[in-house]
Amino acid sequence: MRIELSEVKIDIPKRLAQVKDDAFWTFSATEWHRLYMPYVPMLTGMLSQQVRITPGQIEHVVPYANRMYEGNYRFRKDLHPLASREWDQAARPTQEPKLIQAMQGYVDSGRLKLDG
Repeated sequence: MRIELSEVKIDIPKRLAQVKDDAFWTFSATEWHRLYMPYVPMLTGMLSQQVRITPGQIEHVVPYANRMYEGNYRFRKDLHPLASREWDQAARPTQEPKLIQAMQGYVDSGRLKLDG
């Protein structure tokens, strides 16, 4: 029996939306924060270290985080050579595949709890 993958239609974003496991989403947010950290501008480290991670969400809690994220500044590159505005988007091309691999590893480990 042969199955052509191009014929299999699975709506992955829809399936992910059905995952209600807070531990999985906290793991994913923590992993994404770790992966995009080199893209966060750094002077004292407060911007990259002062975060609140909840299931599926990362919040940089320093008062100037939004200005750094949306601003058009010339960031120092000595501590974080990849530093940029919109650091999560800047990291996406190279780091998103690593996030997906980590999420898959979590699922493969049997830790994911599915409802129903």
